[in-house]
Amino acid sequence: MNQMNQPMALARPIDYIHTVQEALKYRKEDISYTYLMGASGEAFRFFYNRTDPEAGMNTFFHNPLRATCRTLGYSFEVSYDDTYEAASERLQENARAGKPTLLPFDDSCPFLTQDDGPETLICQNGSRYQIKTADLHKEWHPSGGFLELGPHGYYQFVIGEREREPKGRDAALGTLRVARKMAETRRKINGCAVGLAAYDELITHLSGMLSRRRKLTEQNVAKIMKWSGQPLAQFIEARTAAVDYLQMVREHLEDEELEHLDKAIDEYQKVVGLLKAIQRILPSLEVRENAPVDEKIKVRSGLGLSRIGLWMHPAREAQTPKEAMSHFKPKCRAAIKVLQKTVEAETKATRKIREVLQTSEKTKM
Repeated sequence: MNQMNQPMALARPIDYIHTVQEALKYRKEDISYTYLMGASGEAFRFFYNRTDPEAGMNTFFHNPLRATCRTLGYSFEVSYDDTYEAASERLQENARAGKPTLLPFDDSCPFLTQDDGPETLICQNGSRYQIKTADLHKEWHPSGGFLELGPHGYYQFVIGEREREPKGRDAALGTLRVARKMAETRRKINGCAVGLAAYDELITHLSGMLSRRRKLTEQNVAKIMKWSGQPLAQFIEARTAAVDYLQMVREHLEDEELEHLDKAIDEYQKVVGLLKAIQRILPSLEVRENAPVDEKIKVRSGLGLSRIGLWMHPAREAQTPKEAMSHFKPKCRAAIKVLQKTVEAETKATRKIREVLQTSEKTKM
């Protein structure tokens, strides 16, 4: 088998969902990325930590792999071994049994399956390539859990058989409950505010940078410029998936439920447009246009090729914090105004989701 491109760097939550989609295709199950984004809850995610604006990309309300399997009715197993030897043997047993197994590599999250040769495995995550079992330890390092907390060791996530096929209505309402909970929770997770509280955190962060009593520094500007790159692009992709997912599950709702759902869809569509406006306003450390495709892949590190459109904006070139300093405050003020409108739309969307759930409870009575 010819070796192909190496997997893309820096796996992010949405990339785990792409990997799940590929793993299910390997199992002859064709489930759309949009539906998986909804089923996992990732379509409704937003985390923000003003100390580390990139931290939200790798912070979880719940394990999206577990959530996806539960919603779709698949059995699953999160395996842990405290030694590499035991973990490697378990992985090879899974491969021999034909079980696609996701591994948390340092720079990606492929799923592994058996190869024709006894000393190699097949990795897939946007590309398909061979890896020698002897070289596996170079990529697969011990960690303190796999998208959730756990003892330090080697983890793998195995997608099992589909034990049941949940009713579409039940799955949709379950996802809406998760969406509402993610929006309204007030607790922080690993220092990150969640949902509507994350917007408050971001606006407060930006507002603090406008203070006359506080000197604007390149270091502080760099934090916002980091967030306006990949984290913001991920956020836009999530809300775009939320719109598409809600449109997809309309068929499972009825009458008054649909009225509320359609209003939620309208508000999320506004959110997407407003987030794209913020992306145009705020300066970024990352190249978004006028760069060769391979360079875009490098700066986007982790986003699938099909998503390159999110990064193409007119006259959006990479800047250094020093270059951005002179015009940062006016752009910051403009971004705050747009963010406040975004919060209004997101709040209305959450309210409408709550009303869908309340209406569905009434129909049971």
